[in-house]
Amino acid sequence: MKRTLPALFAIALILSACGKKETATPDAPAPVATGTTDLAAKAQVKAAAASLPQADPATPSASYVDITSGNQLMYSYIALSGVPPDYAAVAQRISREYTSTDDAFRKQEVLDAIKPQIDARVSEAKTRRYLRYQINGQGALSPYAMDKGAFPAKFAEAGTYYYMYDNGDYKLGFTNGDGYSLLKVDQEAARKIEAARSSYKNFAIVVYAYAQEADMSARQVKAQIVKVAIKLNGEEIPVSAAM
Repeated sequence: MKRTLPALFAIALILSACGKKETATPDAPAPVATGTTDLAAKAQVKAAAASLPQADPATPSASYVDITSGNQLMYSYIALSGVPPDYAAVAQRISREYTSTDDAFRKQEVLDAIKPQIDARVSEAKTRRYLRYQINGQGALSPYAMDKGAFPAKFAEAGTYYYMYDNGDYKLGFTNGDGYSLLKVDQEAARKIEAARSSYKNFAIVVYAYAQEADMSARQVKAQIVKVAIKLNGEEIPVSAAM
């Protein structure tokens, strides 16, 4: 059958269009799939955090225990784990007499003597789950973001944890840190904080948190952030999380 030039040209256009469609289609969904995966992962993390015991936000600040030693995190970790204490390992951390002797009988005597003390500290940690922890503000806050009206913060981002030098085996991490990536204060306070940050003066981020669980894989006390303040010149400035 004889075809005219216009007919052949039309057929060529149809075939060309079909070819472009087949090439472009497989590539289009890739960014959507990646975004969906990220959202699903974040949703899963939030769901896991929501399933843990939750803090009472009305708990007064005076009820929070200041974390000043890694031994406090150790007792809290043992209390949350539900596993009986490894008395010898704890004694290694808290008793100089235990660690300084090689006499097996003396070691056992010291261990027997401090077991009640260890049990008492673990029992206390079970009931005192509201914790207050101070973080050096320098390096934890980025310059004030004028467009957001808040300080970008890094102190609680995913994977961040804290430990004390006297017992670095036990750590503190946060389960809801993603909600505190932007910290908002009133304008006057923001000016003071930014002046201190930019001139490398001392200030602290004070985290009020509730111990929720023991992460057995990382020896971490996982805690829910209840509220945050910025301590400058001895004064705590309340902070709100800017979402």
